[in-house]
Amino acid sequence: MSFVRKLKNFRYHLFYGALLRRDYKLITLGNRSIECHWNFYPDNLTAKSVVYSGGVGRDVSFEHELVAKKGCSIVLLDPSPTGIETMALPVNQIPEFKFIPVGLAGHCKLLKLSPPKYPEEGSWFKYNGDGNAIEARCEDLATLMQRLGHNQIDLLKIDIEGSEYEVLADLLKKRLPVSQVLVEFHHDILPGIRRRETVRAILKMVAAGYKLLDQCGSNHTFFRP
Repeated sequence: MSFVRKLKNFRYHLFYGALLRRDYKLITLGNRSIECHWNFYPDNLTAKSVVYSGGVGRDVSFEHELVAKKGCSIVLLDPSPTGIETMALPVNQIPEFKFIPVGLAGHCKLLKLSPPKYPEEGSWFKYNGDGNAIEARCEDLATLMQRLGHNQIDLLKIDIEGSEYEVLADLLKKRLPVSQVLVEFHHDILPGIRRRETVRAILKMVAAGYKLLDQCGSNHTFFRP
């Protein structure tokens, strides 16, 4: 590793050290063996909580475990063939799951998606000009909340392959009442996304009153009391 790279990594280590709040007790749910686990603050969640999960992929272990622990219902969103296939499995036909085959975005639109880079993992992502694209219908959070009759979201989990930045920007711009956000940032994972975009998104969340409770690799946990 070059000296410049080491210096940058040290700078980001200091960045997280300054922002992370460690006075909240977190728990971990989801499949650790395939890195589909999330750390989150459980105390604001009950059986009546409103939970949205953007991005299904091939694994909904976090959602299953959250239902088992808290008894809450979950809205799952994914327009991709992988997500639709996953949610059609018998194990995922439970009353606490409401699956809607649309994507989560910063505004309502049709989004071109590229096929998975790793078929076994299955994640479709923003079209980059390679391969055969599909078009997916996407909606913003405010539209979905209005359609489903929700006036707040207690937990929002987003693993949406690069669209997280526009969703967070829209959430903050409209001041949507979302208490907790679990998000995977895709800098250095997907082409064209730089780490500075993630840094800007984190700073905007903190400026809006969110506390950064956890950072585990690309996964981040935000909570606004």
